Formats: sequence, C-alpha cells, structure tokens
Amino acid sequence: MPEDPQSGAGGGAWSAPLEELQRVLHAPVVTQLDELGVLAVLGADAAGFLNSQLTVDVNAIDQVRWQLGAYCSVKGRVAALFEAWREKDGLRLLLPRELIEPLRSRLARFVLRAKVELRDVSAQWTVFGLTGPGMEELMQRATLECPEAPWTHAAQQDGARLARVPPSPHTGARLMLLAPAETADRWRSKLATAVAAGAGVWWWSKIDAGLPDVVAATQERFLPQMLNLDVLGGVHFRKGCYPGQEVVARSQYLGKLKRRMMRGHVAQASAGQDVSDGNVTGSAVGTVVIAATAPEGGVDVLFECPSELADGAPLKIGGGRIRVGELPYPMINPTA
Repeated sequence: MPEDPQSGAGGGAWSAPLEELQRVLHAPVVTQLDELGVLAVLGADAAGFLNSQLTVDVNAIDQVRWQLGAYCSVKGRVAALFEAWREKDGLRLLLPRELIEPLRSRLARFVLRAKVELRDVSAQWTVFGLTGPGMEELMQRATLECPEAPWTHAAQQDGARLARVPPSPHTGARLMLLAPAETADRWRSKLATAVAAGAGVWWWSKIDAGLPDVVAATQERFLPQMLNLDVLGGVHFRKGCYPGQEVVARSQYLGKLKRRMMRGHVAQASAGQDVSDGNVTGSAVGTVVIAATAPEGGVDVLFECPSELADGAPLKIGGGRIRVGELPYPMINPTA
C-alpha cells in the first residue's frame, strides 16, 4: 500500500496525493490502516466490566452490531474513541494504536476481581478501509457477506470482519475490513480491482462523513457532545454509571450543549490546533478535531467551537479563514 507523506496519528493532518483523492471520487479505493489497532477484552465478565467503563450499552452489542463509543476521564472528557464488536470470547475495540496501551492501562486499574483480561492483539489483524463509487458492486463480485446498514458487520469465512460505517456524501459507501494477519495477502488479491491508496484518503472520507477521531494530541479535550457522539449514537443516556457519566449527563439534560463539532475547509490545519475568532485578537474559541488533505487542495477539518459562532463569526485556524460547511446528518438531540 502507498505510504502517506504525512501521518495524522498523534496530531498533524492526514495527507494524500491529490490524484488519489480525485480518484476516490470516481472509483473504488482500498487503503491499509496500519495506524489502527485492536484491544481485546476477554473473559466471562468482559461485557459487564466494559459496560461500567464506556459511554455505550455494551450489553446491547450483539453479533452484528458495530458500535461507536468512547472512554472518558472522570471529568467527562474523551480519552479514547473506538468501534467495538463482539466475539465468542469477549469484545474487541478498534482504535488508534498509539492509544491502546494508555487505554489498556487505565481499564486495568478497575478490573479488580472481575474475570477479565485486557490484551493488545493489533498484530493479529490487518485493517483495510474501502470506499468510492462502485464499492457495492466490487463487494458483490468478490462474493462477500456485506452488511446493509451502517454500524453493523458480517463475519467472513476466514474469521475476517466486514463492517459498514456511515457513508461519505462524495465517495458513497464506506466499509472496514479487519482480516486475520495471516490472510491479509489473500484479501489484497480479492480486492485487487480496487485501486490501492494511502490512508489519508480514508481519513478524508471520514471527515466527509462527519465522523470524529481522537488522537494523542486531542485526548481529554472534548466532552462526547462536543464530538457529536450523542447524535451519532456513541452515548447511551439510560445505562448505568461510567467514568465521567455525571458530567456528560449534566451537559445533556441541563441545556448546556453550547459547543458542537462542525465541518470546514481551510488552507492548513492540524489536529489539536486552536480555532480563533477573527473578530477578537488572540482568542482561542475551539479546537481542530481531525484534519486531512482535501481533493480540491487545502485541508478539510472537523472542529469544535461554540455553536453560535459557526453561523457568522470569521473563524480562523492559524490565520487562515475557515469556510464552514454542512455535516451530512441532522443535529437531533436524542434525549429531547
């Protein structure tokens, strides 16, 4: 797979050649996502333990659910974002490799007498991102068990998992394939009719889909609602307690949701960089969540800031004016 000229892991912006970004607008593309890893949560008490630690109802994750969720600090700030699925021996969390050991260590403090084992199994998996017009037809030709609804997955014959995540307005269907490492070459051959591209293409499509990410540079900077996780189904408000739950609930129910994640385009940006109000010198009013090279040049971003500023204030990143765009989903309050 092609290397990205610049990695967005840990900070910075995801970069990709413009020709690759243009190609994904017209044809299916496959990217290898080596920056992602897998944390296994094993044992008889795995689901119950995770349910007491994460923002989602872990007990509701069945054999087809592919669940977006977060682990928060006691102050309700997101320390890790993940996508979870169930296996026979427990659950798996897909997240940036750089955050796996910090998350494993923090969860390990609370295991106590529970029958739970936390293990980094990233080396056992190869992760691919699939998107671009014609991807649905490619899946049919490859005779794969392809899930139909976003946030679901289907098991493949060799133990691989194929998950459908929310689509991009410009590239269409977005799928994630997690293949056992020993089968990766076989999967590359199976998907050979898709053009190989660098990871920056996948991360740009994620921005286009309005889906956040958390890396080392942005750990514990945001409440879940600042990343629109409540709208995206990444927070369950009727489950039991978890770290930071009281802060998250107060923000939801006491009318304090004044900061949201927006989408924009700017000349340059990096994850964790300040967003400023051009009307007030030196004022930081928000933070870049994720950034990636855009097909038109420049950088597309997801950023958080006070909601009222997005409609009129001249917002800037590093001196460059942000062209604020629309997210591809309605901002519906799930507890209204």
